[in-house]
Amino acid sequence: MASGASTGQDGTVRVARARGLGVFAVLLTVLFLGIGARLVQLQVLLHREKAQEVVDILYSPVTERDHRGSIVDARGIPLAVSVATRSCALDPKILLESEGAKPEKLISTLATLLELTPADIDRITKGVEKRRVPKANPDAEPQPIRFVWVKRRVGEEQYKALATAMEAAKREASDAWKNRRRWLRLAGRRKVARDPEGEKACREYAEGWRRVALDAEGRFAGVMFPPEYERVYPQRELASHILGFSDIDGNGLEGVEKTCDSLLQGVAVKRLVARDARSRALSTMVEDGRSSDGMTVELTIDSVVQAIVEEELQTTVDRYKQEFPEVHAHAVVMDPWTGDILAIANYPTFDPNHPGTMPETGERVDPRTRRNDAVAAIQEPGSTFKPLLIAAALEEKVASLDDMIECATFSMNGGRRTIKDIHPYGRMTRVMARLKSTNPRLVRIGQRLGAEKMRQYVKAYGFGEKTGSLLPGEVRGRVTTAEKWNDWTMGSVPMGYEINVTTLQMATAYSAIANGGQLPRPNIVRRVFDATGGLALETQPHMRRRVISEETAATMRRVLRKVVTDGTGRRANIKEYELGGKTGTANMIANADEKKANPKIGYSNKRHTANFVALVPWDKPRAIVCVSIRETGKYGGEAASPPGAAIARRLMGYWGVPTANGTPIMADILPRKVFEPAPVPVIYTIGAPDDDNRMSEEIDPRWMEEMIDDSEAFG
Repeated sequence: MASGASTGQDGTVRVARARGLGVFAVLLTVLFLGIGARLVQLQVLLHREKAQEVVDILYSPVTERDHRGSIVDARGIPLAVSVATRSCALDPKILLESEGAKPEKLISTLATLLELTPADIDRITKGVEKRRVPKANPDAEPQPIRFVWVKRRVGEEQYKALATAMEAAKREASDAWKNRRRWLRLAGRRKVARDPEGEKACREYAEGWRRVALDAEGRFAGVMFPPEYERVYPQRELASHILGFSDIDGNGLEGVEKTCDSLLQGVAVKRLVARDARSRALSTMVEDGRSSDGMTVELTIDSVVQAIVEEELQTTVDRYKQEFPEVHAHAVVMDPWTGDILAIANYPTFDPNHPGTMPETGERVDPRTRRNDAVAAIQEPGSTFKPLLIAAALEEKVASLDDMIECATFSMNGGRRTIKDIHPYGRMTRVMARLKSTNPRLVRIGQRLGAEKMRQYVKAYGFGEKTGSLLPGEVRGRVTTAEKWNDWTMGSVPMGYEINVTTLQMATAYSAIANGGQLPRPNIVRRVFDATGGLALETQPHMRRRVISEETAATMRRVLRKVVTDGTGRRANIKEYELGGKTGTANMIANADEKKANPKIGYSNKRHTANFVALVPWDKPRAIVCVSIRETGKYGGEAASPPGAAIARRLMGYWGVPTANGTPIMADILPRKVFEPAPVPVIYTIGAPDDDNRMSEEIDPRWMEEMIDDSEAFG
C-alpha cells in the first residue's frame, strides 16, 4: 500500500509540474508574442513617426545653399565670385534647454561683440521667445524654433572677438569638467571615504565645478556659425551694369546675376546636425540629397574692351560735366557677325559690391546710376537713323545715289510743318546730300518709300521689339502703330524722330549693314560650365532675318566711309584706321523747367542726345561701336564721334590690326585698370579646447593635507 501511495503522489507531482511548465510556456509565449507585436508596431507601423521623433530630439535642421557659380569674361577673368564668409546664428531650443544658459545675458553679450542695433536685439529676442508646433506631431506642445539669425556677414574683427570669447568659455568649461572629475575621483579614495566630512567636502567642490562648467557652457549656448558665401566683384565697377548684383541670400537681382540666376544658384540642401548635451556637433547627415555648386557663366564681353570703353566714356563725361552737370553716357561694342556683345558701358557707374550705400561715406547710391541705359533707356536716334532709311530706299529701288535732289526747306501737312536744316542747302546730288545729312532730302526719300514700306523696314531692323540679349530691364522701344501712322509721322521718322530706340537696338541694326544685310541676335552669354568644369551649354550665333541685300549693305558701307572722311563724322577720321560711321543729334523732350518758361515748347533747344555709330573698320567691320552722350548742348559730331573714334582706335590696336602704314599701335591702347584675381579670404576657426589638457586653475588640497598625501590623491 505504501508503495502504491508513493507512486500516486509522484504522478500527481509530475502532472502538477507539467501543468506548471505548460502555464509558464504559455506565459512565456504570450510575453514573446507581446514583445514581437510591440516590435512590429514600433519597427513597422510606427517606424516613420518614431524615427522622426528621434531625429527631432537628436538633430537640428540647418538649410544651406552651396557655392554660387562664378561669372567670368571671355578670357576667364573673374567678374563675380562667391567667397566663404562667416555669419552668426542662434538655436533658441539649445539655448533654452541648456542648464546654465542666461538668454538675456547672451543677447547682451552678442550685441556688444557684434555691434548689433536695437532692431537686431528686438528681432533676436522675439525669435528666442517664438514657439512652433512640430509638423511631425501636431498634438505636441509648441517648441522653440531652431534657427534665428544674429548677424549676417560678420566682419573679421568682430568674428575674431566673438570666437575668442567662445573659445575662452569652452576652455573654462573644459577645465571645470576636468576639475569636477578629479574631485569625484578624490572622493572615491579609500582614505577620503573613511572621513564622511572629507568626502562631503570633495563632492561639494565637485558640484561647484559642475556649476562653473554649466555656466561657462551656457554662456554661448546655441551660438553657431553657419557656412555662407559672400558675393564679391573683384573688378569693382567694371561691367557692373552687365553683371548686376545679388542680395545677401545669393539671389540675383539685376543684370546677368538675375538672368542666369537658375544656372548660378547652388542647389539648396537641408542638413541635419546631431549635437550632444553640450550643444557640440557630433555628426551631420544630408536630408534632401546631395547638394550641387552653381555653374560658371562665361560672358562674351572682353574685360580689356570693356575697360577701354569705360575709360573713354568717363573722359568724355568729365570733359562736359562742368558745363552740363546732368551729362551721362553709354556705349555698346558688338561683333556684327556673331551678335556677341563685347562691351556695354554706362557712366556714371556704380560698384556692385556696394549697390545700395557707399561704405566710405554712408551715402545712398543714386538708383539712376544702376540702370543699364544702353538697353533700358529709349531715345530718338536723330540722324543715325538716316542711313537705315537710305538702305531701305536703295533696296526698294526708289532712290539712287547719283541723281540730283532738292534739299531746300519745304512745308508739309498743309503748311503746318516746315522741314529744314540748321544750315540751308539748295539742290545737290544725293552724294552731297548724304554727306550733309539733310532733313528735307531724307523726308522726300521717305515719301517715295511710302508709309507701309517705311514702317515695314523700321520693324525689320528690330525697332519696337526686344533684341533677345538676355539682359534684364531691356525695353522694346516705341514705333508708331500702323493705325496711327500718318503724314506727320512720315515727316518725323526719316529725320530720326517719332521713333524711340535703345543703343543696343541701334548697334544691332547697323550690324546688318556691316555683315551683309542680316540682323543678328545680340548675345551676352557664350558658355556655361557645370561644377566639375564640364561644358553644360554653348550658345551659337543666330541671325534673326535678312533685312537688306549684300549689295545694298556694301553700298552703305561705302556711304558711311564717306561720312567720316567728308561729312559730319570728320572728327572720327583717325589716321591709323579707316572707319565708317554716322553722327546723330536729337533734341530731347523739354523738361518741366523749360515747359514752365515756354508752355508751347515741345523739344529743348539746349539739351541734346549726341550719337555716333562706327563700323570698325569700314570695309570688313570687326565691331560696331555705338556711343550716346545725353544731356549735353553739343551735337553728335562734336561730342560723340571723338570718343567713338578713340574706342575704335584702341580696339584695333588691342586686336593687333596693322595700321594704314602697316605698323601696329604700341602706345595708349591698353586700359589703365589692373585686373584683380578672385579673392581667397582667411577664415578663422574656433579651436577644440577639449583636446588641450591644460588647466586654468589647479586644485588646492591644503584643506585636507593632514588626511591624505597629494601624490596618492592625484597620482
